[in-house]
Order: sequence, then structure tokens, then C-alpha cells
Amino acid sequence: MPDPGATDLRDPVRGDGPGAEGAGRFSVDTRDLPPAIRLDAWRAFWQPAVHVTARCDGAEGFIGQATLRRLGRHVLLDMQAAPANYRRPRSQGLRDGLDHWVVALHIGETERPTAAIWLGSLSQGIGLRDLGGRWLAVFIQPQCLPQLASVFAAPRAVPVLSPAARMLAGMLPRITASADQFAAREAPRLEAALSSMLAACLLDDEMQPTSGRLQLEAARRARVIALVDAALGDPELSPAKLVRQTGLSRSELYRCFAPTGGVSRVIQLRRLRRAYAELARADGPSSISLIKDAVGFFDASSFTRAFRREFGCTPREVLARRPPPAAHPCPGLAAALSPR
Repeated sequence: MPDPGATDLRDPVRGDGPGAEGAGRFSVDTRDLPPAIRLDAWRAFWQPAVHVTARCDGAEGFIGQATLRRLGRHVLLDMQAAPANYRRPRSQGLRDGLDHWVVALHIGETERPTAAIWLGSLSQGIGLRDLGGRWLAVFIQPQCLPQLASVFAAPRAVPVLSPAARMLAGMLPRITASADQFAAREAPRLEAALSSMLAACLLDDEMQPTSGRLQLEAARRARVIALVDAALGDPELSPAKLVRQTGLSRSELYRCFAPTGGVSRVIQLRRLRRAYAELARADGPSSISLIKDAVGFFDASSFTRAFRREFGCTPREVLARRPPPAAHPCPGLAAALSPR
């Protein structure tokens, strides 16, 4: 197989920089590439956030088109591709910090939505086999719509039966089709409108998981994690402070996070994950000391030990692997979902 050089991949995969006509738009189209490197281009678009493997009969001459559009802090996906397998381990979220919720809709050959809406979460991992055809999706930052936490408590497919589900299935194609017609300065207004529509549709009783306990615990976890993320640099951040801020009892708080090792463990994980993201970001701070202080670690040796234990490498090694700053963001899913 020939080596897919930079020239081969530059044109079909694009990420427009800030201020460009198509700012916040990332796309890939393998149709005009040599057949031998089409799958490589498709993988490059999704990785490292999602790992893609083709079926045995689809590796050679793989056909795929995808466009990601930022709409404020939400991201729209419009893709059409040959069947392939998409996998994201739960552990990947520790490394890249992406924990977006996903609302996905399969579009049939008649350009009408099919019978189910898929709801998932990048933080819970993804395992989808033989996914092909045309799909539309919205990636939602949890902190934008914390009231939807119960909806994404577990990945599942929801039948398009209720009025709310039908409204959502009809809304996604229209929003995707018109997204390029708006200027970048209108993104905050469009994000607010999309957030309102998503909340109105997804909070319908038919879209909720059947377990009331799952709903309650997911909502509580989302509220606590939002408080943790907003105060990572606070030296007084602790389970006791979170109890005071949330009004939950100590036992209720600990019960919510028992499956993930407890509240203190969650605080440390969020701190380490933020530190890893800042160290790996091409335009992030170059001082390890500043990064560790910003995420609430005030002892260098304890920070390095915890970091190595979690990621198997030191902060300095991650910083050394950081790519040089580029004029344009790296094109693909991770670039579209990463904070600007």
C-alpha cells in the first residue's frame, strides 16, 4: 500500500481557521483519492477520538463523506459512508477530555429518517458495527444542557413514535441542510435555539430511560461534575464542599459516584484529564507548573506520580509529544469537538 503523504490528504480533509468563510467546518471526502489510501483518509478524520476499521470487503476503495459544523459549542455531523466499525473505549475519555453526548439519526434512501434515534455518550464509550449509509448527528457538551443528563444515562435507540421524537427526527435534517447559510457571528444565537429545541424534545417522557433511579443519579452526577469542572483550581474543592453546594447528603453524593471509585476519585480524574488536555494541546501553555496549579495540584511530585499512574507517562513526556502550533486546526472530529 502506498504511503498516504501530506499532499494526498490535504485537499479532501479540511478545517477552516478562525475568520475564514467556513470557520468551524471540517470535512473529508474520499471519492477523489487513490483507492489504496481512501480508508486511511477516513480513519484520520475520526481518530484519535474514534477508531475506525472497515469490513473485510470494504477496505479497498472505501467511500466516505463527512462534514462537521460547529454551531456554538454544539457540533453537527452529516456523513455518508460504506459500512465500517466505529469504536471508542471508555478509557479514551481520560486522554482527550471529550465527554459529549450524541444524538444520531439514520437517513434512509428516501431521504426520510428511519425508525429510531440513537442516544449515546463519548464518555461511556462507543461500539458500533457495520455502521453505514447516511447519518446525521449532534454532539452536545454536557455542561450546556445538564438537565438532559438522565436522557444519556445509558446508550440506547429510541423509537420515533412520540410527537417529541418525530419533531427531533424532522428537525435534524433541516438544521443540517441550512447550517452553512449562517455567518459565524450568528453561532451563539443558533446554539441557544438548538439547545432549546433539543431540551424540548429530549425531556419528553418517551425519551427518558425506564429507570427512575438511573435518571435521578445521572442528573445528580451531571450537576456535581459541572461544579467540579468549574472549580478545579480551588484548593478547597472537596466532597464536603460539594455536599454544601448541592444540598445532597453525604451518603447520596457518595452513592452517585460509588461505581466510579468515589467523589474524591472523580475530582482527581477531572483534574488529571484537564491537565492532559492542556499539555497535549498545540496552543496550550508550555509551563507544566502553571498547568498543574490551574487544575488544583500544588505539589509537583504528587502531580507527576498521579499523572504517571493514570496515563502511564509523565507530564513532560506528553508535552514533548505536543505538535507544533499550526495556522489551521487539525482537521477531524477531535478538532471540531475540542474547546477553542
